This record gives sequence, C-alpha cells and structure tokens, in this order.
Amino acid sequence: MSPKDCSPVDEDLRPSARQAKFFLLSRRSIRTYKDKPVSRETITKLIDIARYAPSGHNNQSVEWLVIYDKKDVQKYASMVIDWVKFMIKEYPEIAASYHMDLIVKAWEEGHDRVCRNAPHIIIAHGPEQNLTIQATCTIAMTYLELAASSLKLGACWAGYFYRAAANWPPLKKALGLPEGNVICGAMMLGNPKYKYHRIPLRNEAKITWK
Repeated sequence: MSPKDCSPVDEDLRPSARQAKFFLLSRRSIRTYKDKPVSRETITKLIDIARYAPSGHNNQSVEWLVIYDKKDVQKYASMVIDWVKFMIKEYPEIAASYHMDLIVKAWEEGHDRVCRNAPHIIIAHGPEQNLTIQATCTIAMTYLELAASSLKLGACWAGYFYRAAANWPPLKKALGLPEGNVICGAMMLGNPKYKYHRIPLRNEAKITWK
C-alpha cells in the first residue's frame, strides 16, 4: 500500500489515558434492549471499525453474518432451545453446569434467555483451516462491542447461541455459513433499555512478576 492511500492519524482525536480508562471501565454487557432496531448503516459502521482489529499474520480473515430481522433472531433462538433440550437429555452433567434447565424454563414462560429479545445478532466466522481464526474473530468482536458502546448502543456475547451454532446441525445448516467456515462468536446488539450510572467492582488483578 502507498502512504497516500492511508488516512493520517489525527492526534486531536486520540483519547487521553484518563479518557481511555473511563471508556473501558464504563463499558457494560447489555442484556435488556428497547424494541427498536439499529439501522443497517450503523451496523455496517461498527463492522467497518471491527475490520481494523489485529489478526494473526494480518490475514484479515474474519467474515460477518448479521441476523437483522428480530423475527429471524427469535426463530434461531428457538433452535438453540432445541439444542439445549438435547443437551439436557444426552449430557445432563454438562447441561447442569450451564444451568440449561433454567434457560428452557424461562423460554417456556415467555422469557428469552438465549438472545434476550435483542433485535439483532452479529456472527463472526472464518475459514476453519486458519489456525488463528478463533483468536482473530474474538479480537474483532471485542472491537465491535467497544465500538457499539461508543455509539451508545448495547452489546453482549451470545454464548448459548454461539455454542448451539457451533454444535447443533439444524442450526448450522439454517445459518448457511460458507463451506469450510466455522462460527467463532455471536453477539447481541440493540439500543439499551436502561442507562448505567456506576462502574461495578471487579476482583483485584492477580499478577506474578519474574
């Protein structure tokens, strides 16, 4: 690439150390959303930021699938419930460790604990043969989550969705990822229903010096 093709760094826009610390510490995982969609333009903007995340050997191999329609989100969430029921029946110890019975109970009572009624799900995937794809997608998804926070949007990793999409054949088929690609992460996205005013406590860092 030529230097003239690359955007210059604007030092006036670089956050101070104090601002960066506040931004990172004030980020929250959002699990309650307004019944209001995020525009396709805004989601595209988030992914455009996430594509600048570092990747192994700079291979830039992350691909994206956006489940945009809320009805489709719920359709896929119901398939996750099918997987959860399968896990409870066939692998009860694993299911118990992830409290899967509570997920089913909530669903049957009309509460979505899979996708939290989020209007959108964003999936990161890439070539299975790429040995760095999982780490590459995880870093890119983290960029996307932080970018969402900067736009006052809410995001949260969709762990049950991800596990089901990686292991449940009906859901894998329904998502229709390119042949040879694997899902490496799923994230809920929407407009937060509530605003947080405090930074929560965290455990002290465990540091070993040598």
